[in-house]
Amino acid sequence: MRTFDSGQSRWEMSESKPIPTRASKERIHAFAEEIAKKLSFGPGDDIEMLVKRLGGKIHIKDPINFSGEYPESIIIRSATDFTIFVPSMTSPERDRFTIAHELGHLALHYPLFLQKYPGTPMIATRWVDETDQIQQRAEWEANWFAAGFLMGGKAFKEAFIECRKSLSLVASKFGVSAAAAEIRAKNLSLI
Repeated sequence: MRTFDSGQSRWEMSESKPIPTRASKERIHAFAEEIAKKLSFGPGDDIEMLVKRLGGKIHIKDPINFSGEYPESIIIRSATDFTIFVPSMTSPERDRFTIAHELGHLALHYPLFLQKYPGTPMIATRWVDETDQIQQRAEWEANWFAAGFLMGGKAFKEAFIECRKSLSLVASKFGVSAAAAEIRAKNLSLI
């Protein structure tokens, strides 16, 4: 069993993983949109400032000089004390989606985790074992959350029409990659 040392405490890795909600993709999209609305977060808004406002920190990892195990991950010590890790060699659009993905773990999975393991930090890392269906599910849910949070359905549909169905223009408006915009457009049955 591997342990993780936060500098202040140690805990077993098996007790640190997210617990999936098992909600549908549509329900998670809707929940993410509700959260964005409550936080007054709109298309293209500064997600790094939002993280700071929520009590979190963003740590940029240099994969060459950093020997840690958690690229594209989040460590949640409490709902208002968390650190999101992003690699130094990814695009701003990728980083934005990664940050929203990690906020998905905070909003979706941390409340369930906290009930089961009070006082224990939760670690969610984007790269999980392909045979671990529970963690694969948690990753899908965090991706669905990120899509709904960054690209709310109504705003996305309006932008898609306004931008004359140009996915690159829509992606630019929402600060995401063209690939992320294309997946969202498919999920909303626009293409």
